[in-house]
Amino acid sequence: MKSILWPVLLLLTGLLFRAGTAYGQAPYTNYSISDPRALRGQGACQLLDGNWRSGKLRLEPSGHLRVQFTEGEATVYQAGELKAFVLKTDTFGVVRNVSTPSRWLSAAFAQKLYQYGQLVAFKLDHRYTGASGPGFSDDIGAPTGAMDLVLQPATGDAVVVPAGRAAFIRTMLPLVGDCPELAAQITKGKVGRQHMQQILQTYARWQKSTSLPTSN
Repeated sequence: MKSILWPVLLLLTGLLFRAGTAYGQAPYTNYSISDPRALRGQGACQLLDGNWRSGKLRLEPSGHLRVQFTEGEATVYQAGELKAFVLKTDTFGVVRNVSTPSRWLSAAFAQKLYQYGQLVAFKLDHRYTGASGPGFSDDIGAPTGAMDLVLQPATGDAVVVPAGRAAFIRTMLPLVGDCPELAAQITKGKVGRQHMQQILQTYARWQKSTSLPTSN
């Protein structure tokens, strides 16, 4: 009897596993132990209440951040459950509702490059955004090592900055085109993605100058 029941149990287990996977309930993979690609090191994370806590951090290929605080078990955070974190010498934040060439992400951790005014530039490394999981579309996987330059406004959705001139113009004019100087430079092709830091600096200065009270 046991020899008959055992294959039946194995078959049922396999069917349940495939059914769970089909409905997006694939088992969680512990990348922190088995995957050497995870970024590891001492650091600190900023909770949603604004407080910072230090510990040992691991940014997983799944897109999760695993934090081992000084006491208790490790805590796993998704993008959106933290404001920011510092891993070694790099600062990471969260980009929201970003449509990349490979897929759409409701939220993802990304390395902060610089900020001027209300716009923040991030480097989005697709090796650490995950191919599946809550908030992710896994229809198309990003190529290994693919990175995007992403701008995150203070409010609204993040934007991937393209390299091609026509696409760059279409992307940037809605963001900074109300500045006449930048609108002219971008339209004429005098500045491109490689000038992004200069563009954000110029736009922040223009915004500040237009918000200053005029003297009578």
